[in-house]
Amino acid sequence: MATKAAMFFAMVVSMYASSVGTAIAGPSDSWAWKYRVLLVFATHDEDPSLLSQRQQLMGMRPELDDRHMSVIEIIGDKARSVSGADLGLSGSELKAFVRKNDARFEVLLLGKDTGIKLRSPAPLAATDIFSLIDTMPMRQHEMKRAGR
Repeated sequence: MATKAAMFFAMVVSMYASSVGTAIAGPSDSWAWKYRVLLVFATHDEDPSLLSQRQQLMGMRPELDDRHMSVIEIIGDKARSVSGADLGLSGSELKAFVRKNDARFEVLLLGKDTGIKLRSPAPLAATDIFSLIDTMPMRQHEMKRAGR
């Protein structure tokens, strides 16, 4: 029954989208419903907060991968993927997407639905990030499906 409802919903959305014309692609199109994105903004590559955040995430690749995470550092207007999928986005695109206008250090966690789930002006412990993600309904579903 749920499958039929999901197929019907997808069909209605598809028909609506085709009736209003081609949607304009946005930066979230490259990760929506596929990845959780951790954005780390800094003014320069030697920012002490950036270095601390890197240290927190060092050696956490399996945990990041398990949670379908992409970690992107935005330094100035340049973005680079440091873990997970390279989403091919510029720093200015990401800043515009999350409406970030200043240059101070900040960490943002974006959910698979592209919504901002966490915003912090200080580096975050990887365990805190993972704990938050693990409480999210979509993650709970993923873990249940994987038998955990």
